[in-house]
Amino acid sequence: MGSYALILDGKVSNTILWDGPDIAPMAFDDGVVYIEIPDDAGNHPSIGWLYDGSIFTAPPMTDEQIAAQNQQKTANNVATKTSLIAQATISIAPLQDAIDLGEATDDETAFLKAWKQYRVAVNRIDANTSDDITWPALPD
Repeated sequence: MGSYALILDGKVSNTILWDGPDIAPMAFDDGVVYIEIPDDAGNHPSIGWLYDGSIFTAPPMTDEQIAAQNQQKTANNVATKTSLIAQATISIAPLQDAIDLGEATDDETAFLKAWKQYRVAVNRIDANTSDDITWPALPD
């Protein structure tokens, strides 16, 4: 049994599970053709996808879908920033304790500085955007 897209006027009108035309012939409405999916590019089209005779393409996004996608990207950026700052703060605390107690090694002092610089760099990023953000690399 395979998956097939039913195409009418260059657009997927439905998808079906079917044993195929050689095993279970079916009659479709006039103008409807069937194409086995996924296609050679690995597309799993659904209703509304476009078909040009050789490849499937997703339909253009609506303004509402674009706005929702941008809102989600912004929320993800804000959450990532919050998480990275929290990670830096957790890493800084014991290093700062070692400094405060006068027990820090030279490596710990250098690592503390690197983590603080990282936290400052992350904090300076404006995450209230749907743009892709290049986040600073974690200290080594």
